[in-house]
Amino acid sequence: MEEQNESIIWLELMASKGIKALGQKLQSKCGKKLIITGQQGIAHYPESGIMAPDEILDLLEHMPKFAENQYYYAKNQQRLVCKVILEDEPDGVLLLFWEQVDNEDIDLICKNIDQAQLALRWYLRGHRRFAQRLHEQRAAFFEGVFIKHNIGVESLLKEQGINIHSDREYAVMLMDMGEDKPLIPPADFRAKLLQFRQRHQTELIYPLEWNGLYLVILPGIYSQQEFNFLSAGKHEEVFNRWQQLFSEAYKVDVSIGVGMSYPLVELHRSYHEARIALMFRKIRGEQGFVQEFAELGIFRDLFGCEQERIIRFCHQTLDKLLAYDHDCDAGLQITLRTLMNTNFNYKLTAEKLFVHVNTVRYRCDKIAQLLNIDLNEPDTRFNLYAALRVGDVLKALNLLQPGYVGNIGKHKTGGTQTLF
Repeated sequence: MEEQNESIIWLELMASKGIKALGQKLQSKCGKKLIITGQQGIAHYPESGIMAPDEILDLLEHMPKFAENQYYYAKNQQRLVCKVILEDEPDGVLLLFWEQVDNEDIDLICKNIDQAQLALRWYLRGHRRFAQRLHEQRAAFFEGVFIKHNIGVESLLKEQGINIHSDREYAVMLMDMGEDKPLIPPADFRAKLLQFRQRHQTELIYPLEWNGLYLVILPGIYSQQEFNFLSAGKHEEVFNRWQQLFSEAYKVDVSIGVGMSYPLVELHRSYHEARIALMFRKIRGEQGFVQEFAELGIFRDLFGCEQERIIRFCHQTLDKLLAYDHDCDAGLQITLRTLMNTNFNYKLTAEKLFVHVNTVRYRCDKIAQLLNIDLNEPDTRFNLYAALRVGDVLKALNLLQPGYVGNIGKHKTGGTQTLF
């Protein structure tokens, strides 16, 4: 009965004052320093939402598996690790790391954790439900602002704690941490950018995380008088510093895409441009770069056209070639791409494709015949290159869907239209 009463006391403390008060009481009763994290190393106590210290992350990576009714003691480090689990919640785990623990301290610590276990489970369940609700709200918010853009942008942003003004322009910056991106809590990401802002006296609105990318809403940087300190190449320096900062901090090659500045109600345009700028380099296998949409040259104007017009340009330029490739498996598209990459060096193209140079010449003649063009004309070559590059970017962003239209009963005969 006494243990049950103790559990209720711990639960009441958690319910009324939260995880910080409970952690402080555990530390006081056990006389040892405590760090509480999730199983991915994101801290709950003494700070919340940041990554745990490196020594804790290292221990997380190397410690053996153990059950809730067990503990792990790292003797050389004098660290004790205990666990609280929600059986019905996937990944519902709290890990309690105790420091400077001797063998004789373990019983006392385990006894206090046993008494506080109900309160810790209650916290964990509530925390996971809150995190899920927050995730759903954030997803709806991002979709409304950056995809549908048919709702009150300013009020929605303010709901997320982002203080912006309808009479100013803003730009979107996207940061891609790569395929093997580390788990970065939003609080840690924000903290690093805010430290950078203070150190370099730059203005930053708010960093967010969505769809695996880190998104930053920036004040207008291309034309407004009050941001002249970012003109004439200065903004490039700022972005390069950001790229270097995060690459070094998280030991990855961070890639950055930046859209142009727009009034608040058109913020979705900057987001769309930032995605294009990022993907323009990523689809070529590049990493660790900064690409501004404004610096895409002629492609800036191409991507600035209405989407339907861009897609129509891609179809009109390449559809006959792609349809023939689909029907006859002729390898014309890969040959054209390789020719572009080798500056129409037939011998080098043949080597890269492992075919005879005469095969390359035959395919070139076939491409010219299908499209009714002269491949020796520089303008023609540029149009083909532009259609391929634009089409690849649109396809990677799911704005141009691969597929074809065929004749029923004649799967491999004419009448098809291939979409990249």
